[in-house]
Amino acid sequence: MTFRNMSKNPKIGVAAVIKNAEGSLLAIRRGHEPEMGRWALPGGHLEWGETLAEAVQREVREEVGLAIKPGRLLYVAEIRLPCAHFVVLDFAASVVGDDVIRPQSDASEAQWIALTGDYNRIAWAEGMESFFQDHNVRDFLCI
Repeated sequence: MTFRNMSKNPKIGVAAVIKNAEGSLLAIRRGHEPEMGRWALPGGHLEWGETLAEAVQREVREEVGLAIKPGRLLYVAEIRLPCAHFVVLDFAASVVGDDVIRPQSDASEAQWIALTGDYNRIAWAEGMESFFQDHNVRDFLCI
């Protein structure tokens, strides 16, 4: 299946930067194009009429079954692929209730990834390398 950005305008997306008590980052393996099979933050498209906070809460609930409380904006990523153009806003978020992840929707897998090991060997989606290098994100994640 090929993903097509039907509009000439960039799509707006949101993602959640969630760490657990052990300091591991929640990541999903994308189950659909674009970048199927690569690891990314849980998130997706902003829908008409949604606030950014509502969008990130909905996407996390749909992809991993968690209730979250969105926090501050950590990072803005521009992702330009041959088939699509996205502007993604990454928000710090905390889990409300249990942190048992249940991959569903667009996530073929989900897991807490320790950032103390060699996380750079993971096949991350486009934009994640600069995400990890960003000063604000590193401060939040303490990496």
